Amino acid sequence: MEHSEPLTDADRELNPERKHDRKKITPELSVHTDITAQYVLFPRKGGWSSFPYPDIAALLAAEQGTLYYVSSRTAEEEELPNAIQVISLSEAETRLQEPRTAAVVAHPYWLMTVASLQPEICIALLPEPVGDEAASPLWESSISRLVGIADLVGTSSETRYMKLLFQGTRAIWLGGEDASPAGYIHHDGTRIPVGDYELFLMHALQQVLAGKSDHITMLQIRARADYYRQLRAKTGAHETISFLLSAYEYLLDDSRAAASLKEAFIHAAINRRQDCVASHYRFLSAIYARSGQIEEALQVFGISASDEQERHHYEQLCRWLEAGEEQLVRAELLRINDDYGSAIRILDELGGETARHWKFRIYRETQRVEAALTLVHAIDIHDGDSLLQYKQLSGTALALRGERHGAVRQFLEAAVEDEDALACIMELELLDHAVQQLLGEVP
Repeated sequence: MEHSEPLTDADRELNPERKHDRKKITPELSVHTDITAQYVLFPRKGGWSSFPYPDIAALLAAEQGTLYYVSSRTAEEEELPNAIQVISLSEAETRLQEPRTAAVVAHPYWLMTVASLQPEICIALLPEPVGDEAASPLWESSISRLVGIADLVGTSSETRYMKLLFQGTRAIWLGGEDASPAGYIHHDGTRIPVGDYELFLMHALQQVLAGKSDHITMLQIRARADYYRQLRAKTGAHETISFLLSAYEYLLDDSRAAASLKEAFIHAAINRRQDCVASHYRFLSAIYARSGQIEEALQVFGISASDEQERHHYEQLCRWLEAGEEQLVRAELLRINDDYGSAIRILDELGGETARHWKFRIYRETQRVEAALTLVHAIDIHDGDSLLQYKQLSGTALALRGERHGAVRQFLEAAVEDEDALACIMELELLDHAVQQLLGEVP
């Protein structure tokens, strides 16, 4: 799913009436939480001053949690607050074996290190890239795999937040337009204000610690839909605002999603967006597919097919629909629109070999390595290409489990047929060096 340019600060302005509407959401959450835990923070390079979410760390400490900060430097060198204790990587491994202890990962290059420690709970607080990080393919691949092992993900990017929601990830957007407190907590005689997103995050974390099912994600989605609906009412129809409103309405199964999307598409066309058929109109196929209107969804996809490959795919889907494979067509249309979470749920209900193969494809695309491997059967490895893919996937899984020698062996065996597999070994070395930097051992 694609969308328009980000909103400007002027676009985001709201009148004070929104504070009354916010009360419809936040009363469902009390500020007080009652499950204490230990948190092991895996930071980004540069000491405490570069930690991307210091307010969240302070909130965890205030909620009677014990915080540890993984570094090879001293607490004085890291300039840590008194509430946080510095520990070595080996100490972190010991701490993470204790009950109700969560790894809080604030940089994706900790991926292999944290995964190999196999924490009971993994919280990913995704940072924004610094310097040339965004240009590195290692950045996105590490984030994807980190999300795959995390129990809860937080991000300050609304674009990434939307992507996570479509993947079916338990996610919290760490941002908001309303600076007024949603509540308060008291710690050491101090009254600490808590914002909307902090309240959502703390309750989501409590649910994870308690092993409860997620209902916080949908509460925040509803809050975002309410925000964009009010913004739409203030500004009028808008290419980006209407599109984002339609996306949140879609996630809520709100029947207004189609109207909001059509409005966004019309304004994208008026603004002469060259790609508006693919970036806006095509999403209508997901809206129709999610609501069970398969023929209408397929028609939209056909109209939006822009090259020979997509037209061939459309013809294939038409044949499947004629053959009675309605739910497979529905799942594929959702996958095409990046709604992996809904597609997986449909395939789970369908069962069968075709559904298994399609689930494998989705898990591989989203870097959910272990889930993908569980779907591989011996019958699937029938030629050189499938064996090569299996070895690379197995090598990645072994690396995530901390079995480095086994991983390198798999990659070397794959490199006999395809030398590009050597890049997987180079990636491990790059992550090793990155961890040394994150620990403060090398510049």
